[in-house]
Amino acid sequence: MAAGEFVIAIACVVVLAIAAAFHFYWGLGGKIGLVVSLPQREGGQPTIKPGTFATHTVGFALVVAILIVLAYVGLMASPLPFGWLRGGVALLAFVFTARALSWHKYAGLFKKVRNTRFGKYDTWLYSPLCLFLGVASFFLLIKGTN
Repeated sequence: MAAGEFVIAIACVVVLAIAAAFHFYWGLGGKIGLVVSLPQREGGQPTIKPGTFATHTVGFALVVAILIVLAYVGLMASPLPFGWLRGGVALLAFVFTARALSWHKYAGLFKKVRNTRFGKYDTWLYSPLCLFLGVASFFLLIKGTN
């Protein structure tokens, strides 16, 4: 594996791990960062109110994403065929890029509602991180590890 692939893969793992940790923390009742983690209407009311199960499900999905990236670049053994791992990385590339470039009213770089606390965090943190994860996943696919 080239040094560039290694750095990109580890950066992805770090971002995904932090996101997963926050989701598990919130699922267990944590409050830090919660108010800016959900899309908000113009008045500041959240557009969704996910429960514990949904929050933990996102956390587990992020852990699965970590495992896919690590296995794809060869930093972890996997029982899955390489083609499946490649498909997983392609799915990550698509999902994170779509999230970042979304035309959704409340989330994505092209959102309409920008003046909420979530909107500001989404513009400067969440969407750019999703774009990084999407582009980084495409980079890993193009490099064709293994």
